[in-house]
Amino acid sequence: MPTVRPATEADRERWDAYVLSRPESHFGQRWTWRMLTLRTYPVGDCCRLAEEDGRVRGVLPLFHDRRGRRLFSAPGGLLADGPGVAEALLAPAREHVRRAGLAYLELRDQRTAWPGLETSAEHVTLMLDLAPDAPSQWTAFDAKLRNQVRKAQKSGFTACWGREHLGDFHRVLLENMRDLGTPVRWLPYYRRVLDVLGEAADVLVVRRAGEAAGAMFTIAHGDTLADPWASSRRRHLAYCPNHMLYWEALQRAIALGMKRFDFGRSQWHSNTYRFKEQWGARPVQLYYQYALGHGTAVPTLASQKSSFDLAVRLWRKLPLPVAGLLGEPVKRMFPEVL
Repeated sequence: MPTVRPATEADRERWDAYVLSRPESHFGQRWTWRMLTLRTYPVGDCCRLAEEDGRVRGVLPLFHDRRGRRLFSAPGGLLADGPGVAEALLAPAREHVRRAGLAYLELRDQRTAWPGLETSAEHVTLMLDLAPDAPSQWTAFDAKLRNQVRKAQKSGFTACWGREHLGDFHRVLLENMRDLGTPVRWLPYYRRVLDVLGEAADVLVVRRAGEAAGAMFTIAHGDTLADPWASSRRRHLAYCPNHMLYWEALQRAIALGMKRFDFGRSQWHSNTYRFKEQWGARPVQLYYQYALGHGTAVPTLASQKSSFDLAVRLWRKLPLPVAGLLGEPVKRMFPEVL
């Protein structure tokens, strides 16, 4: 049986080496994301490492949300060599839930469903296996998709890569998410993400008539390029800025030698799911798993929508400066959300 213990700074290199060795891993499981979470949110560190015969067998990036009275994992959840290692990692976490009287332990965005846990399969990520070069990728698209990309190109959009465009990225994200009823963190948070991730992170902005119309934040992890945040302004949607964004991002991924592009999490058959699927991306099941404490049921999309419906409708009506001001304190209340 492996030995499980709290992870320390001395484990950083071995932790990351293990994460990068696993094709199902997520950038949120990297040590830098652990540090970002601890420095950004009012949470406690419950990260655990499993080792046997001097070799890392599994990692669990886990945090105690003191406000929400629960434990939650980083995106990607638990990584382990098998169910036995997974259960060894979960044992002290289960005991923490019981001893502290917490509602539940939540493992988020996992590619593996570990046994013995309550499981929700309401989400997928859309993954595209990239062609070896941009012309081959282009010919793999159907005629409708190519026409939409051409429409964006003919509409006068220009693409710009670089961290110096972070301010424009944030303004586009803030406006679009306000329109959707979702708070956005202040600009310094995204600057901090760039700083901790280094060369793995980049920013893409597409402009039309001098205005930033769409923007994307990309993160390279292993052989995959992912976009955790992407948005476009509604007044430009008729000109297909999202198609311009994603075609530019796919070309960049291919140029970087990436093998896959991760379009990110969606609900099965939602509008965002269908947008991502048209690029040829395949759905990869994500599992949210729970060990219940005093909580009687796992959270569901339906229950969360019902709980936040009024807040969403009110947020959509906020003036943009007010939404920008309130976004930070609201987001700090939900540290589990990427």
